[in-house]
Amino acid sequence: MSQIIQAIYRNAQLNPNQIALSGLDAENNATSVTYRQLIDKLENTANSIKQLGGRCIALRAENSIDWAIVDLAAMMVEMPLVPIPTFFSNQQIEHVLTSTGADILVGDWNEQFDHQDSVCHLEGLPAYRIYAEPCGALLEGTVKVTFTSGSTGTPKGVCLSEDNLFRVSSSLVTALDVDVARHLVLLPLSTLLENVTGVYVPLILGVTSMIFPGEHVGLTGSSKFNAQYFAQALAQYQPNSLVLTPALLMALIQVVKHNPQLGEPLRFVAVGGARVAAEIMETAHQLGIPAYEGYGLSESASVVSLNAPNRVKHGSCGVALEHIEVKVAEDKELLIKGNIALGYLNEPFNDEWLATGDLVNIDPDGFIHIHGRKKNQIITSYGRNVSPEWIESQAQVFIPAAKLLVVGEAQHSLSAIVEPSDYIVERIHLLNGSLPDYARIQRLILTSNLATHTHWFTKNGRPRRDVIETWASELISGRNTNTDHQIIELY
Repeated sequence: MSQIIQAIYRNAQLNPNQIALSGLDAENNATSVTYRQLIDKLENTANSIKQLGGRCIALRAENSIDWAIVDLAAMMVEMPLVPIPTFFSNQQIEHVLTSTGADILVGDWNEQFDHQDSVCHLEGLPAYRIYAEPCGALLEGTVKVTFTSGSTGTPKGVCLSEDNLFRVSSSLVTALDVDVARHLVLLPLSTLLENVTGVYVPLILGVTSMIFPGEHVGLTGSSKFNAQYFAQALAQYQPNSLVLTPALLMALIQVVKHNPQLGEPLRFVAVGGARVAAEIMETAHQLGIPAYEGYGLSESASVVSLNAPNRVKHGSCGVALEHIEVKVAEDKELLIKGNIALGYLNEPFNDEWLATGDLVNIDPDGFIHIHGRKKNQIITSYGRNVSPEWIESQAQVFIPAAKLLVVGEAQHSLSAIVEPSDYIVERIHLLNGSLPDYARIQRLILTSNLATHTHWFTKNGRPRRDVIETWASELISGRNTNTDHQIIELY
């Protein structure tokens, strides 16, 4: 039996009446499930999955208690499950289904089926049994396939074993070392990070995971945010732990500045997904927000390193968790060993060390400092290598509300594409004052609305650097004569 499921059984024996899951079910009914009740629900759902007789489950649904139950029941019967983000395009969904051969579809498939077509319900989620050709791409031992967004928009499937998931979860339990009774799920559970930290870790600890649809707590899709709903959720549910992206951390900082009481119940706030400037983390701690930056990747079942209350260094993403070994290659790329995924679909990993694609240095105390993606490095005409992510994260300190993109491949100097705002030139000068000369912004490209350039970003909002660099190069050279953009030379 899965070690995660075994931990749930142990907690059901020790504290049967302790609340395991609290929140809304798939039909938006408020509910709470004790550990004893959770075991019953998992066993019933597992039996229903067995009766469907499929090979692989594709789960596409908003966050709910039922989402977590289906996920755990599939693990109980060792059937591979593929979480699909609700913001994936139809093309991406088709790619996921074809590449995995999923033949049980659970959740929101209204565009493919009428609700009456469901063969059963797994908890409150409709399930559809379809015919799909066996694709043979799932690696032996796979219990979860998590899809990256892909830099080109085509998601790539990572095959994870139950041991992968348990090792990272149990290692996080050890690293936390704080008194947490209630975790509030904010990110989509289809995100591996929240799946691990919002479901597996609390249930191993024997505490409560509070699960609501994203809109209920202020986050819709991949990036739409409502600060009022977020603040209301903090006030109503008083969570002890959260997992946030850097943008959500900055929102939390503003909320706590206006209402310090909302931060008082927090004991641990993990921050990941992108590099965070040290000044932002220091501001959070000055406000009493226990924010700790971490780092991870799907190919290692999510979290690799983490700062913690007893071992923290702002500006780093912490030290490697106990189940992971790390080292730095000659070209500064981070290599990891110890909890590597089974591989990509139909592409097993065979090397002892996994090349992460991230450029780092590890200081004498073991803290990992991420500088950016190896493939995203800008090489200026003077031969200087610069990571755009480093400068973009530092910009959060001086222009926190602005989206800023750094370009400069083969150029004499760096440029920043940014939306117009009050005192933008003065703020960029302040940013430059915090950077070495070779990393300073020499030119501003003001564009009225970055969001309209949809082809610049992947479906989950990651910049397509090559596309943006080409556009900026043409604009600077005069080959693009579009007058919707203003160029300001700073020096």
